[in-house]
Amino acid sequence: MKINGTRSAALSALVATFFVGPVLAQKPPLSLVTYGVIGEPQVVDVAPEGPSIGDMYLRNEKLSLKLDGPAVGEYFSKATIVFLDEAAQRSARSFFAEMVLPEGTIFVQDFVQSDHGRPKGAGHKHQGAIVGGTGQYAGVRGTYEIEFITGKLAKTSYNFWLGQ
Repeated sequence: MKINGTRSAALSALVATFFVGPVLAQKPPLSLVTYGVIGEPQVVDVAPEGPSIGDMYLRNEKLSLKLDGPAVGEYFSKATIVFLDEAAQRSARSFFAEMVLPEGTIFVQDFVQSDHGRPKGAGHKHQGAIVGGTGQYAGVRGTYEIEFITGKLAKTSYNFWLGQ
């Protein structure tokens, strides 16, 4: 069956609209910034004593929406050593955190690689995935970046979509 130019163009436009249209129609991400104190962790030290695979570092601190602003929520985080190479002084930690805000909760996750035994200081950044949420953030997906402003203060930037 021979298709003339007009029908071919119409068919191509229809196929393009079906497959490409949703991608082009995607909304830009929403954004949110929080600031949190990086307090001393509670440490769960599994055997052997000292840093080892399975050790956990747990934190719970207040969150604000502005640098030096009032607390509007809190975060809970858990970093677990999942890789340890003592000879090369390298480690990796599985990181999971819950950001509890007035409108709902955002859950984030990633793996953080580091020089073994050294706490992260000012200028450190790492990125990860926003893996879920509750309340206003139900169905959230996106990414986040944590930046250590000082050794004791972090800025977290979230870029996310809701309901897509």
